[in-house]
Amino acid sequence: MPSDAILSWLLEPDNPPVRLMALTHLLSREPADPEVQATRSALMDYSVTRGILDHIDEIWASTPRQALSFRGKLWSTVFLGHFRADRSDPRLKKELRGLADVDWPKTIFPCMAACMLRALGRLGFANHGPVVQGIETLAAGIVSGPGVACRCTAPSLLSHCYMSLPKLLLCLAETPAESRSATVQEAIAWITEELISHQVYVYVPGNQKAWHAVRPKSRKKADAPAGETPASWVAKEKAQFLKEHGPGEPQPKTGWTKFGFPLNYNSDILEAMLALALADVPMDARLEEPLRILADKETADGKWVMEKSLNGQMWADVETKGEPSKWLTLFASLVLDHFG
Repeated sequence: MPSDAILSWLLEPDNPPVRLMALTHLLSREPADPEVQATRSALMDYSVTRGILDHIDEIWASTPRQALSFRGKLWSTVFLGHFRADRSDPRLKKELRGLADVDWPKTIFPCMAACMLRALGRLGFANHGPVVQGIETLAAGIVSGPGVACRCTAPSLLSHCYMSLPKLLLCLAETPAESRSATVQEAIAWITEELISHQVYVYVPGNQKAWHAVRPKSRKKADAPAGETPASWVAKEKAQFLKEHGPGEPQPKTGWTKFGFPLNYNSDILEAMLALALADVPMDARLEEPLRILADKETADGKWVMEKSLNGQMWADVETKGEPSKWLTLFASLVLDHFG
């Protein structure tokens, strides 16, 4: 539990989403608590939410290509989910219903599908049929893989997408434990073991640089050997490289040691540890190193600093890079409180 001074800081009214999570997650306040209810009613007053809504017509009008920018339709929905916007707001209601009807696992990359489904659940569609089925589809894909199949990993020596695991776990863990299907439970267990067995951030194949130095890079069919497509050419060369050299000893993903919020497709140690905590994963000795890295970043006055940021790319800035962050301090407090 953070100190009284830090709790008071997190409970300040300028950031209603952080205040709400501090009340409900750190202080275990019930939904009927007057302070919880008052904070929920203030969520749409959050400055970042207002900044996004100021551009909502432009967001909803974004083209499919623009939709994947941090000012486009999809990421803006993800951000509004982070900030727990009110789906009944007339600026959101119609468009969100349309997004909730999309079969996201069959529409977009698994990491983005997970982000969208989690956001839609937070925006009031947790029990909506396509959202429930989308989560089930994501879980089934992980279990049958095993792991996350994504074409973006084709040039990598990884057998599945690792960087998306925290996003997927956050999405799956959003379903209450008593409502999780056997498939969702199995997927959570698989992701959990995969993260823990790699100390969360030690997963980059040791021979990755050597592979990138020799792998085919041309996407032109004319450059591929006869009878091969660029994709099959890469796959064949990768199989031969792995046969001769193996993936190599896993190395730390140094980018994951810098914390930020909100994040893009990639992740970091804090997000991964938060996902494990929200999935109610018990302490494991293999988590001692990521927890040490997390604890070492605490400032003398008990806060965590925003080390990376999407500011300037979103419609509104979230705090200030290089300064103490209520979001990161909240998340770090939740993780350390859970894992002791």
